[in-house]
Amino acid sequence: MRSIQKTMKTTFMKTTLMPALAVALFSAGWLARTYAQQKAPAPLITYFSHDSVDASFAHALAYTGSGDLYSRKDRQGKTWAIHSNSRGKSDEGVLHSHEDWTGVVVIMSGSATFVTPGSPSQTKAAKSTSAEGYQLIGGGESHRVGKGDVVIIPPNAPHMYKNIEEPFRYLVIQTP
Repeated sequence: MRSIQKTMKTTFMKTTLMPALAVALFSAGWLARTYAQQKAPAPLITYFSHDSVDASFAHALAYTGSGDLYSRKDRQGKTWAIHSNSRGKSDEGVLHSHEDWTGVVVIMSGSATFVTPGSPSQTKAAKSTSAEGYQLIGGGESHRVGKGDVVIIPPNAPHMYKNIEEPFRYLVIQTP
C-alpha cells in the first residue's frame, strides 16, 4: 500500500507540481524583465545648436584646423566622433587617410576639389551612378565639392583637398 502511495505521490509531483513550478518561475522572470524594460530610461539624444557648431569651427580655425565637436566610445571601446574642420589655402594638397574608421564628410561652407590619388585605370570600374543618386569615386579622380555635399571615405582611402575656396568648413563624422 505504501508503495502505491509513494508512486502516486511521485507521479503527482512529476505531472502537476513540477510543470506548475516551471510556469511560475518563467512567469516571474518574464514579469521582472517587462517591469525593468518599462522602467529603463529613454535613450538620450544629443543636440548641438548652430552657435555650438560655429564655435567649434572657430576653435578649429584658431588652433590646428580641426577640433572635436563630439567624441564618445561605444561598449566595444570604439570611438564615434564629430570633427569640425576649417581649412585654408595652406592646407591644400595634404594627402592623408584614416586607418581604422570611416569618415562621413558633410561640407558646411566654401568649396574645394576632393582628390583621390591613384591610377586612372581604377576609375573605369567606379564611374557608376546609383539609382539613389550617389556616385562612386575611384582612384585618380577629383571632384568639386561644396556646401551641402556629402562624401563617405572608407578606412585607408588616401585623399586630399585642392583649390580651396574659403571659408572651407566641413564636419567629419567618425564611425568605427
